[in-house]
Amino acid sequence: MCTTVGVMPPGFEPFYGDRIDIWEPMDPASTTHSKREDHYLMAIGRLKPGVTLRQAQLEMDVIARRLERAYPAVNKGVGVKVLPLHAALFGWAPRMLAPLLGVVGFVLLIACANVANLLLARTQTRRKEFVVRASLGAGRARLIRQLLVESGLLALVGGSLGVLLAVWGIKLFRQLAGEFPYADSVSIDGRVLLFTLAASLLSGILFGLAPALHGSSPDLNSALKEGERRTATGSRGITRKLLVISEVALALVLLVGAGLMINSMVRLQHVDPGFNPTKVLTMETFLSESGYVEHVPGGVLKNVSPQATTFYQQLLQRIENLPGVESVGMIGQLPTRWEEPRTFVILGHPVPEPDKRPEAGYNEVSPSFFHTMQIPLKKGRFLNERDTASAPWAVVINEAMARRYFPNEDPIGQLLRLRFEPYAVEESQPRVIVGIMGDVKHGGLDSDAPAGMYVSYLQQPSQYPGGRVVGHLRHDLVIRTGSGVTGSGANFVASVKRIVAELDKDQPVTDIMTMDEVLSRSISGQRFYMQLLGIVGGLALLLAAVGIYGVMSYSVTERTHEIGIRVALGARRTDVLRLVVNLGLKLTLIGVAAGVLVALGLTRLITGFLFGVKATDPLTYALISSLLVGVAVLACYLPARRATKVDPMVALRYE
Repeated sequence: MCTTVGVMPPGFEPFYGDRIDIWEPMDPASTTHSKREDHYLMAIGRLKPGVTLRQAQLEMDVIARRLERAYPAVNKGVGVKVLPLHAALFGWAPRMLAPLLGVVGFVLLIACANVANLLLARTQTRRKEFVVRASLGAGRARLIRQLLVESGLLALVGGSLGVLLAVWGIKLFRQLAGEFPYADSVSIDGRVLLFTLAASLLSGILFGLAPALHGSSPDLNSALKEGERRTATGSRGITRKLLVISEVALALVLLVGAGLMINSMVRLQHVDPGFNPTKVLTMETFLSESGYVEHVPGGVLKNVSPQATTFYQQLLQRIENLPGVESVGMIGQLPTRWEEPRTFVILGHPVPEPDKRPEAGYNEVSPSFFHTMQIPLKKGRFLNERDTASAPWAVVINEAMARRYFPNEDPIGQLLRLRFEPYAVEESQPRVIVGIMGDVKHGGLDSDAPAGMYVSYLQQPSQYPGGRVVGHLRHDLVIRTGSGVTGSGANFVASVKRIVAELDKDQPVTDIMTMDEVLSRSISGQRFYMQLLGIVGGLALLLAAVGIYGVMSYSVTERTHEIGIRVALGARRTDVLRLVVNLGLKLTLIGVAAGVLVALGLTRLITGFLFGVKATDPLTYALISSLLVGVAVLACYLPARRATKVDPMVALRYE
């Protein structure tokens, strides 16, 4: 029984972003801690002013050696590594967030290239204005300053609008992130606003510099000629084309990344998890130690009351009798979630060194679990109700374990003796392998099934060392329902909760979800990346299309006189259409080629998030390239269509 003495602030989740509901003190007098046999705790300390990390490490090394001499049985070879708390908690962040930072940077570059193109076009249309200013005595520095101020103001306005959009975007980000660590803490603060201000100003200055340099050096003689015709040739035309090529290349990189992630998600969703998740409802039960466990004096062992087994027996029986239930089972950890490892020895085989004992995933299940989950039996038999405490203890292994530890022999009938690590405590009797089941994706849908073994909750010891008793108290129910129960079935869940309360009024039922939802959550990280890359890739595609359209539209305006001459000399509409589209298509193809080369190098950064597809997948590259070319052709067609409507009489009219 514990008394509540305080309430932590909302959202206080300081360790790895995991939800923490209850904080309770350790009992230093407990034999679990006094015998120094648990090494799962993490020590946190604050360094004194002026003390470096190296000095702290040297001092802790001395302390570790003293502990090793004082407690050789449990501290031999156990050292101390001093790390900054931020590095210990967020060491995973660079691998996951660096690619996202790069993606955002690419979108910013595409947007800036668009702005630079527009500023170049605007500068070109204002060249007579600059000529007049220069002829009236305005120096080049004055003209550059004017243009940079204009581009800087545009950047600040754009950044301000971006901040407003970010308020909505953060809500979308949280919805997409799901259980992504610390997603709820993402917000806009002073540092974000300062970074936005700096990025906006820097972008405005850098990408406004080229148009400013062009506009500040006008040719006074040619610009003031009365019949001057504008052309798209020269350094300004080349600069605009290079910017379009860059946009296409960057957009292709982002779209390839999104395409690879989509490809991975499609493959993940078609992975066979090793069971049938359809119409399976799951929920967690966790019996309290205070009601079912008592400590054994003078050691780390804990006695478990037979009432724990009785509770689960009655619970399974009563749930099975509910209307709409086809079958019900129970397991220590649901597939795709962390599976408790156990070491063992194979009786009759050479005994390995203590630190080289074979290891496999371990799950305590009800005999009905296999039927409920519809797991295929490969050899032998499943656990059944005859596997009780008085019968020889049985174990079912998966194919992965059979391949790994019994490559050249039949596992059926072999005896295993399991150990509770890190305690030097073995189970009181061996377990005989009675069956081999199909592999279940306990390690996640994106990885091969690990070696695993399954034992009956009816065949468990009466004593457990330390915290290992949790494996017998905590179970996930798996309930296969009929057509009368849909989704999570609120009424059905209420019936299950009522049964639990009748058996133990203090026992909660938590984590209620369908097995399909469990599988979906297991790939939430990949889905999160796919959705982000998909959104950003779509935005990049839109920006690239706008950039191509803008350049082609300006090119048509610049070449109106030329097009008029061509039409007057007999050029057909298709000839004019081909003239404009060919230019845009040429720029796009160059950009696609450059983008493919860049993508081949950069997409390796997301290799860890891919499944069943390589970062160099040729089909993805071909489809994305075709999509980008198709969008570019459409963006070129609209200005080209306008060019076909040029009236030669108007185009050739004296300006």
